[in-house]
Amino acid sequence: MRAERAEAAWLHDQGVRLAEAGAPAAALARFDAAIALHPPHARAHLNRAGALQALDRCQEAAEACSAALAVVPDLYPAHLRRALTLLAVGRWEEALPHLERTHALRRDPRAMGATHPSVARSSRLKLAHDAAQLRRLAGKGVAARPAALHERALADIAWPEDPSAVMALPRRWRARLAPVYNRALHRAPAPAVPGGALSPGLAVAGEIAVVDRLLRREAMASLRSHLLDSTIWHDFEHIGGFVAAYLEDGLACPVLLQIAVELRRALPGLLGPHPLRQGWAFKCLTGAQGIDVHADGGAVSVNFWVTPDGANLQPGAGGLIVHRAPPPAGWTLAGYDADIPRIRDWLANRNGAVEVPYAANRAVVFPARLFHESGPIRFCGGYENHRINVTLLYGGPSAEIDASPSL
Repeated sequence: MRAERAEAAWLHDQGVRLAEAGAPAAALARFDAAIALHPPHARAHLNRAGALQALDRCQEAAEACSAALAVVPDLYPAHLRRALTLLAVGRWEEALPHLERTHALRRDPRAMGATHPSVARSSRLKLAHDAAQLRRLAGKGVAARPAALHERALADIAWPEDPSAVMALPRRWRARLAPVYNRALHRAPAPAVPGGALSPGLAVAGEIAVVDRLLRREAMASLRSHLLDSTIWHDFEHIGGFVAAYLEDGLACPVLLQIAVELRRALPGLLGPHPLRQGWAFKCLTGAQGIDVHADGGAVSVNFWVTPDGANLQPGAGGLIVHRAPPPAGWTLAGYDADIPRIRDWLANRNGAVEVPYAANRAVVFPARLFHESGPIRFCGGYENHRINVTLLYGGPSAEIDASPSL
């Protein structure tokens, strides 16, 4: 038995190397052999799913993730991969519980403790945002005590002059806030829309396409309820002045997954070859700050806005600028802050950008490799007026392989 486990571990590690070298079919054979020798090998099942996903055998990949979860029920990457493979075959209702589970696992105080940076650090903007959201929920009979606690902390802590500057929470407040700060306290209902979430007759034309009235009114209302009232805005350090939510960390909800699947069906020539890879939403907390120039690591980006037009103090601005010039061959993204100066230098002598003004329920569909940035932004103050953009990213590299120790 010990020899079989050792051989299974060796075969698994061989499969990992083959998958990382871009040979998923050969890797799949190694993972199959490892599982045959040692069936409760959760990582082999998980990486088998990755190889199947790379071979565009998503239904089988979803089943392989189930086999991994049968061995380790809370294996985070298996929940995430099963969700994405189910979305790839249009089964969003089955994908949703797995994304809800990843959110629970990411925000579980028992797993994160009180010293994890996500709960031990904050900025004045982040805590003020959370206090305003919780006060809104308290008005609806939800989370009254956390709202008051956040407001007291906001008033008591000596914050840096820059409201977006991140600092370690004082020890006394870290302990008091630990059970409620940046946790998954509430999920607002965001039901799917019978008859479809997208407006009828959706079509795109050109490399950079603008689509108005992307969503039916019921779908927009459902999604906006989720974005306003669900405590999902956990990321406050990626870009200063913004909070963000991600598919696996609370953003997923019935109507958003419905939208993601329906978009792929509605635009088969553009999105059909590209499964959903990731989704995120960014909320501007300053009212006057955009997201700087960057590119996304996928095939096609679908960016749309959900904040009502009345919050925009500069009609005709506040949207998205997409640069037509593609990046040089072999360009490697290093990370948001690290990329910006290099991109600016490269774009300095190149003309050709499309500026799309902000409009609620307007989408911009474009190749994700193109550099893009926010236009000039001026939005009203107040919790409901924060500018929110949602991005659905389709396609990109094959599934990542989990190279953790095999057994």
